[in-house]
Amino acid sequence: MGATRLRSQFRILVAGVWAHNISILTGIVCSIILTPVLISCLGGEAYGLYAAVGSVMAYLFVLNLGTGYAVPKYVAECWARKDIDGLRRLTSSFFCAFLALALMLVLLGVLCLPHLHYLFKTSPGLVRLVQVVFFLTVVNFAIILPFGVLGGVLYGIQEVHINYWLDTLFHILHLLAAYVVLKLGYGLVAVTLGALGARVVVTLLLLRFVQQRCPGVSVRLRWVNRKLLKDLLTPAFHYLAINVSTLLIFSTDNLVISSLAGVSAVTAFSVASKLCRLPQGLIFGLGRVLFPHISELDALNNVARLRMVHTQLTKYSLLMALAIFTITAAFGKKVIELWVGPENFAGLPVLLSFCVLIPVNTVVQSSLVVLMGMARHSRLSWLLMVEGLVNVALSVVLLRFIGVLGVALGTLISRLAISFWFTPWYTCRVLGQGFRDYWTGARAALLPLLPCAGLAMLVAQVHLSPVLVVFGGSLAIGAAYLLFFYRFSLRRDERELIWNRVASLLGRSTLAA
Repeated sequence: MGATRLRSQFRILVAGVWAHNISILTGIVCSIILTPVLISCLGGEAYGLYAAVGSVMAYLFVLNLGTGYAVPKYVAECWARKDIDGLRRLTSSFFCAFLALALMLVLLGVLCLPHLHYLFKTSPGLVRLVQVVFFLTVVNFAIILPFGVLGGVLYGIQEVHINYWLDTLFHILHLLAAYVVLKLGYGLVAVTLGALGARVVVTLLLLRFVQQRCPGVSVRLRWVNRKLLKDLLTPAFHYLAINVSTLLIFSTDNLVISSLAGVSAVTAFSVASKLCRLPQGLIFGLGRVLFPHISELDALNNVARLRMVHTQLTKYSLLMALAIFTITAAFGKKVIELWVGPENFAGLPVLLSFCVLIPVNTVVQSSLVVLMGMARHSRLSWLLMVEGLVNVALSVVLLRFIGVLGVALGTLISRLAISFWFTPWYTCRVLGQGFRDYWTGARAALLPLLPCAGLAMLVAQVHLSPVLVVFGGSLAIGAAYLLFFYRFSLRRDERELIWNRVASLLGRSTLAA
C-alpha cells in the first residue's frame, strides 16, 4: 500500500512539474517574442512604462493576504476528509471576501489616477496613457483576486497541473493579442486590453474545470462563514509577510529606477532582470508542486522524510540553477543583443549580478518552501521583511553613486548577508537535521560546475553564428551538467531509483497507449 501511494505521489509530482515547466517555457518563449516587438513598436519610454506598471501588478498580489498558500492547505484537509460542506464554506467565504476587496481595489485605483505622476516619471504626453494602463492593470488583477480562490481549490486537491495548463494558455493568448494589435498600429492601451481579454477567457475555463473536478463545490452567500474566514486568515498572515518581503526584494527595482531616474532607464535594466528571472520558474517549480506533499508529511509527523525532501529538493534545484547560471553568464550578452539589440544591454556587471542571484535564490527558496509547507515560517517571515527594507535602502543609495548597477547590487548584497545563510540553517534546526549532513547531500550539485564552466568559456569563444553558438552551446552545457551530475554526484542506489521510476512511467504510458 505504501509503495503504491509513493508511485501515485510520484506521478502527481511528474504531472505537476511537467505542466509547470511547459507553462514557464511558454512564458519564456512568449516573452522572447513579444519584448522586441513591444520595444520597437512602443519605443523605449513606453516600454519602460509597461515594465514599471507590470511591477505594480506584482505588488497587487499582496492583497491575496497569503491565501495563495493557506487556501490550498485547508482545501487539502477538507478534501481528504471528504468534507464537501466544509469545502463549500471555505470556497464561498474566501471568494466573496475577495470579490468585495476587488471592487474596493477598483474604486481605489480610480482615486489614485490623478497622482500617478509621482510614481511614474514620464514625458507630459504619456500622462494620460499612464492612467489608462494603470486602471486596466488594476481591473485585470480584480479578476484574478476572487477567482484565484478557485485555482487554490484545484491546487489543494492536487490538480495543480490544470492551473499550469491554464497559465500556458494565458501566455499564448496574451502574445497573440498583443502581436495582432501592435501590427495593426495600436499602442500600449490595446496591449493591456488584450491581456485583460486573455484573462477573462482563462477565468471562464477555470470555472469549468472546478465544476468538473469538484461538482459539489459552488459559491453561495449562504455558505459564507465569518468565523471560518477569521480563523483561516490568522495563519495566512505570515504567508502574507513572505509575499510582501518577496515584493520588496524582487519587484521594487523597476519602481525605484522609475521614480528616481525615469522610466526610460528601466528598459535595459528590466531586460537583464527578465533574462535571469524567467528561467527561475523552472527551478522553483519542483518546490511548488511538492508543497502539498510537504504539508501532508508534516501532518503525519514524518520528520525523516521531510529531512530527505529538504536535502533532495535543494540538490536537484541547485543543479538546474547552476546550469542556468553558467549558460546565462556565458551567453547572456549575446542573447540580449540578438533579442532586443545592443542598445538595450545594461552592461556585463548588471547581468552578472543577476546571474549570481540565480543559485543564491535557489538555496533560499528550497528551504523556504519546506518551512512554508510545515507552517513554521513565522520567524523567517520577519527576517525576510528586514531584508526587503535593507534591499530598498541599499538600492536607493547605490543608484545615486553607480547607477542601475547599484540597484542590482542592493538586491544581491542584502540576500547574501541575510537569508542566504540563515534560511537553510534555520530549516535544519526546525527539522532537527544536522547542517553538515544537509550540506553534504546538497553540495553534490556543485561537482559539475567547474568543468561545465570551462566548457562554457570555450564555447563562448567560438567564431560562428551567434544563434548557433547560443543554442548549440546551451544544449551542450545542459547535457554536460546532466552527465557529470549523473556520473559523479549520485550514488548507485540513487541512479537505480531514477531508472526504476522512469521505467515505471514509461510502462504506464505504454499501457495507456
